[in-house]
Amino acid sequence: MIQLTGLFPEIFRYRAQETGRFKLLSSLAAALVLCAATGYSVAKTTASWGSYLSAITFIQFNMLVFYGVVCTARCVTQERAERTWDFQRLTPLSSFKIAAGKFLGAPVFPWFLFACLLPAALLPLVFSPGVYGDFLSRYALGLSVALLSMAVGLLASAYDETGGSGMGHLSGPLIGLAGISTLNSSFRYADSLGRPFPMLITFYGFQLGPVSGVLFLTATFLGFGAWAFLGARYRIGRDLLERRRAWRLPAFLLFLAWYITGFEYTAPRTGALPLTALVLPGLAVYIASFLSSERSEYWRRWLAGDSPARRLDDSPAWLKGSVPLLCIAAVLYFIYGVGAPEAVAAQGRLYLILPLFLLRDLMFLQWCRFSASRRPEMMALAYLALVYALPAIILWPTRMTDFLPLFVPYASESLGFAANLAGPIAQVLIMVYFLRVKIKAALTEK
Repeated sequence: MIQLTGLFPEIFRYRAQETGRFKLLSSLAAALVLCAATGYSVAKTTASWGSYLSAITFIQFNMLVFYGVVCTARCVTQERAERTWDFQRLTPLSSFKIAAGKFLGAPVFPWFLFACLLPAALLPLVFSPGVYGDFLSRYALGLSVALLSMAVGLLASAYDETGGSGMGHLSGPLIGLAGISTLNSSFRYADSLGRPFPMLITFYGFQLGPVSGVLFLTATFLGFGAWAFLGARYRIGRDLLERRRAWRLPAFLLFLAWYITGFEYTAPRTGALPLTALVLPGLAVYIASFLSSERSEYWRRWLAGDSPARRLDDSPAWLKGSVPLLCIAAVLYFIYGVGAPEAVAAQGRLYLILPLFLLRDLMFLQWCRFSASRRPEMMALAYLALVYALPAIILWPTRMTDFLPLFVPYASESLGFAANLAGPIAQVLIMVYFLRVKIKAALTEK
């Protein structure tokens, strides 16, 4: 630890802030009580060391992923809100040392809690060597997902331009929930490997064995994590002087969709509808758009740009994300929706419905940014939550589900193709009109 703090002084600062003696001792005591309670519960049920290992690692890594992401996602955002970020960047530390210091130092307390639970996770290895393979697979997957999630949190914090508003702090829990979902899916896969009929991974039709599957997932999680960390380091080094290359976000979205589609390649044969390849890029577009504060002054500079190439690079984040997402949705629809069984084909319309609602939401976000609201991102989230919740609350109990596609992302089998898409298309066109009027008014103000 001393060598790390010497290389990355940021770790020392976070350690001094987050590791008070009382906080550490009380946390250690709570961890011991939690391990004892978990052991008692397992002893009264399965009395299996494998079950105890699964329970402890579930608690250990879910805590590390969620809490660690919250810490890294707020590290730069909080300093910008406290107006200490510019002073920190004037220090002689390189951008790599600042980024690595925050990546390792901001989640120092979650790592301490992780270490407190580690002896309990090692106990099954002593009393039941048969869980050795399960231990290695869970820790390989858990650590790689944790590092990936915290790197994505740091990336989001580095690109947060909302000035420390609520959306800047909300990105951490959103990324944390996505990380937990990925983690627990990986754990379910690891648990299946010890059963007579394991759930083997199929990537574009190529089936991976138990060992190769774990190694493949671990390597890809670490690869995505390194990609996110380098992006955060680049942003920290260049900051506002960085050119917003137009191809970066679309390239990432296309690669992410291609990667996720590899796991869902054979899903339609089972009658399932694989939506993850669209949902995860959509979540990335949402987060990127909400963290990029592009108000009227930004649009004035963007539209007044002389160079077409520079204007393309400086396009608002929601435009650079929406266009490739619509392309991804069209490709997925033709792959999975066209020619599929009737039940799957009807739900396949979601590939076209979801991006239309996302486009409507992002245009409403931009409309809010042209308003006089101090926190337009939170204003947009509040209204969008109502827009999605109220129709479902009113229409579901009354069994008027045929009207749901008009207001929420829902595909009704009793309605035709045009009827399912009429609602979202109409909302997009209405939002285009209102946004055009708002942009014109905002840009002509003196």
